[in-house]
Amino acid sequence: MKNKKIFIDEAAARSLAEKRFIQTCGFDLEREKHQRMMKMGLKVREDGIAGIGIKALISFYGPEHFSDNGVVIDDVQITCNYFAQVPKTAVEGIYFYMLTAGECLFSSEENIMDFLYADIWGTNYVDTGIQILTEQHIQKDMEARFSDKQVYLSEEFGPGYFGMPVIETRKFASILDASSIGVRVKESGLMIPQKTCAGFYLVYNRADVKAEPSCMQCYGNADGCQFCAIKAKMKEEA
Repeated sequence: MKNKKIFIDEAAARSLAEKRFIQTCGFDLEREKHQRMMKMGLKVREDGIAGIGIKALISFYGPEHFSDNGVVIDDVQITCNYFAQVPKTAVEGIYFYMLTAGECLFSSEENIMDFLYADIWGTNYVDTGIQILTEQHIQKDMEARFSDKQVYLSEEFGPGYFGMPVIETRKFASILDASSIGVRVKESGLMIPQKTCAGFYLVYNRADVKAEPSCMQCYGNADGCQFCAIKAKMKEEA
């Protein structure tokens, strides 16, 4: 499966996106003030809904593309310090993805709340899209592809996670056919539309390969992983 294009209908994502919106804004809809604010937020979504379009790409690659030094696809190498913590024999495959939600357009640049609510809607449609993409497409493909063995999906890896530089988005755009879903990447690594994300999951044959929270936030260099207590612990348990 290479560059499989997925379209997620806005209506299918609306309920989850709305729940996320309420949580992000911290609304208590029992309160009259928050009810009024929610009404404003819903109007912003309805005004800008024409700009929301959830599109995604998925590609699967075998374990031969993974090593301690990174993931290499067609001579494009993506590095991540945390890979030094992952036993190579535990990796069964890699799912790359890119997803864009487009942009929730807002009616007035003079109204800061319109801008804020539109931005929150866009972020929550991205997060909802990733949830749907993962649960209904990637995990289902994984179950069918590895029907003869027990496998597990890793945490999300990607630019901004585990110390991976944001500029690496350019490599994701190269591996995936970003332009086919209307995404382009600037020299800085910024993806356009801005409500776009890219990353990948590793498929493990072991349930115990899990990233510690300290690994996700770590900005240490790759050599530091050689002396990390977490890596030593994982080797002992292997």
